[in-house]
Amino acid sequence: MASNCHQLLAPAQDCSDKMSAATLGISDYWVDMGGEEFKQHCTEWIKKMNQFKAAIAQIESEMMSYATELQRTEEAEAARVKEAQRQASERAAAEAAAAAAAKKTGKIK
Repeated sequence: MASNCHQLLAPAQDCSDKMSAATLGISDYWVDMGGEEFKQHCTEWIKKMNQFKAAIAQIESEMMSYATELQRTEEAEAARVKEAQRQASERAAAEAAAAAAAKKTGKIK
């Protein structure tokens, strides 16, 4: 999901860049014909796009942190299970050795 968020950043930046370039090219003629209002709308849109990009980057960062935390938890649980299995195996081996020794000495319980 974080990579899906990340994929939104490049098109958002591209749109922002194109809008910025469009506002730079407004001549005095177009300013008199309502271009200044257009430029203000573009500037406001660029600000909102920058806020959107920041929000997406924050979401992406938080998702990656959460994924890292989940991975650590899974690794810790896997290590705990592996250790429990090892201990169970050692107990079974010890019990089998004790049973074999008891059988040899004739002290079967």
